[in-house]
Formats: sequence, structure tokens, C-alpha cells
Amino acid sequence: MNSLQFNLNRNIFANHSISKEIEQFMLQNDVSDAKRFKVITCVLEAVSNIFTHAAPKINSLIIILHCDHQKIVIDLLDNSQMQPFTPPTDCPPAEAVSGRGLWIIKSWMDNVRIQETVAGTHLQFSIAV
Repeated sequence: MNSLQFNLNRNIFANHSISKEIEQFMLQNDVSDAKRFKVITCVLEAVSNIFTHAAPKINSLIIILHCDHQKIVIDLLDNSQMQPFTPPTDCPPAEAVSGRGLWIIKSWMDNVRIQETVAGTHLQFSIAV
């Protein structure tokens, strides 16, 4: 299993494209175009949601991507208190202020789970390769 880890903060996220590194990592692991698009979109959406909605506001988080011949697993770890949420079952309407990102992640990934840890919150999602 191959892994890629980012120790990401708001400044790096705002000023650098982590999607290029994620893309390169997945290309090296022979991940298809469609799966790469879904993973990158979901990672960027999740990171944006964490930086926007975590309470209290956080300045950094850890992203770990694991890839083997069967699946890609993405772990996002931050030190915020876990926020209760229910991902929408249907795509939120265009005028909705939030919810589309969670709907996309839940719809595109095979497994999504969030859990409280001793250090904060752990969001994990995965997709078959």
C-alpha cells in the first residue's frame, strides 16, 4: 500500500494546489481519470468544509491518502470537536447555503464515516479503484 500525507494549514491550502500532488500520487498508482476526479473533488470539498465549519476554528489538519490495487482510502484528521451532522440523502437545492459537499462525498465515495477521537475528529472515506 502506498501513502501520501499532508500536514495542511489554512495558508498552504489558500496559496497552493494540493490537487496537483494528489493527482500525481494517484497517477503513479494507476488510478483512472474518473476516480482521480472524484477523489480530488471530495478531498478539496472536505478540507474546505473543515476549515469553514469546524468549531472552534482550526488552523491545520492532516490528510493521508492510502492507495493499493483495490481502493483509495482518505483520512482527514483535525483537532476540532466533532460536529453532529447528517449528510443529505438528496442533492440540496441550488439556493441552499450548504450541504452539497457532504452530498457529493456521500454519493461518490463507497464508504464514508466520521468519528470522534481523543485528538479531535476523524473523517474517512474510500472508493474502489
